[in-house]
Amino acid sequence: YEGELRDVGSHIWGGNTFIADFSELKTPGRYKVRPKVEKIKALLDSFAFPIKPSLYLELAERGARWFYYQRCGTEVPGWHPPCHTDDALLDGKPHDATGGWHDGGDYNKWSHYSHYGFFALLTLYEAFPDRWEEGDGLPYPLEEAVWEAEYVRKVQLEDGVLLSAVGGREDPWFWEGAPHEEPTRRLSADYGGRSYACTTLVGAAMARLARVLRSLGYDEDRVQEYIKVAERGYRRGYSLDFSKASDRDRGSYLDTQAGLLLADIELHRLFGEESYRTDAERRAEAVLSAQDERGFFYSDYDRTKPCQGRGFHLFALYEFLRAYPDDPLRSRIADAFARWAEFAEPFARLSHFGQMGGPDREGKPRNLPPWTCNIHIARAAWGMATAAMLSGRRDYLEIAERQIHWIVGYNPLEVSMMAGLGRGPGCYHTRMVACEGHEDGAIPGGILNGIRGSDGGVVVLGDRRTGNLVIGDHLPMDYPLMDMDTYGWTYAYLSNEYWVPNNGWFVLAAVQVENAIDSLR
Repeated sequence: YEGELRDVGSHIWGGNTFIADFSELKTPGRYKVRPKVEKIKALLDSFAFPIKPSLYLELAERGARWFYYQRCGTEVPGWHPPCHTDDALLDGKPHDATGGWHDGGDYNKWSHYSHYGFFALLTLYEAFPDRWEEGDGLPYPLEEAVWEAEYVRKVQLEDGVLLSAVGGREDPWFWEGAPHEEPTRRLSADYGGRSYACTTLVGAAMARLARVLRSLGYDEDRVQEYIKVAERGYRRGYSLDFSKASDRDRGSYLDTQAGLLLADIELHRLFGEESYRTDAERRAEAVLSAQDERGFFYSDYDRTKPCQGRGFHLFALYEFLRAYPDDPLRSRIADAFARWAEFAEPFARLSHFGQMGGPDREGKPRNLPPWTCNIHIARAAWGMATAAMLSGRRDYLEIAERQIHWIVGYNPLEVSMMAGLGRGPGCYHTRMVACEGHEDGAIPGGILNGIRGSDGGVVVLGDRRTGNLVIGDHLPMDYPLMDMDTYGWTYAYLSNEYWVPNNGWFVLAAVQVENAIDSLR
């Protein structure tokens, strides 16, 4: 196949940039690209790459498999023997908090982030249930979700607050050795376990897991345990009067409404009580009311703080449409997606890479706003893929695909931020480098926090508490920053660390892009 290189001109991330577009080539196989550039005699062959169906689904599966390597309390063959089998101390006394996932770059087990993994694994399974091999046990996505659920049910308090197993000292990040050598840890809710948004979303995810497991005839006693967790989280969010809440709690308004909406949907499916359906409509109205006329959403009760990064509000609205396709709110929800996509679309046209930028603190467009990370990029992919399905607009699907491309290598650093796929940065912020044979830190399928942008001043990517300040010093605005100068361990956690929310949103995004391709075919 031959085609013409397209000159896209100079850009902040480099001049003399050309695009080789071979989208019309659809014959399955393995290929390389060899650009022919005038006055250059060297062969510039690309990496070998496949062309085949379901590539995005395969990426989603890679991202989902990463959670297995994060398992705590058991042997991970080839990585480490059973670790943290004495988790943990609660008020100085032993409390069974074994199991669960290490968060990412550290060994702490943040129960209040478990919903990212739950929703990703459950969405992957429900979207493609026939893709998983049948055996004596559960399909992998459900097996992995149950592994985390067993931990969550042990660390949720009666009022819905979530405890997390963290390092035994005041500094929960102090341990940098192998996981099976870390001293006894403690349980604490101080790092996010009291967040109304997180506790409600975790409850909603546990309700969804209970519903899926029950449909497969799974152990009903265990299903009931998960329903109890769901109900505690639901009651906690339901009981909060945001008009009288603290400023901090008022800031979690939007995601709390999303969590209640998702829980209503699942509890209605589990019990059939119409009160849940009625409340679901009320929560959907609350989420819709958080959007302004431009399509922008606000995260707080007072509509003063823009929603940036991780929010589940659009995800919740979409799940409402799936559960109740004939509801009178359908047109308003479709309009909300349309207005959000119309607002977001220009920020994906700031560079030829097509990554989703955003407004800076002064409202000016930036390729890499201060809050940009791969959660933001993947969440934008999910949103644009969903908007493409609801509106039938293929240009939105193209934007969604570009976000996935950015993460796996189509970016100004030419670096894949999915470990084990393509050329990585060469270093990772993970304590797993202490596992013999894994000194490079590459955990297959793990998604890094991602490229950060300079703001023209000193940008700290490293670890303030230890003084290992990996920095970008007075580089041009939006200059792409990531540690690519070291091997194995790096302190540059802001760019090079794995994180459960990263993989959660990446899996959701890749599944939704695959769905959109099928829908618009």
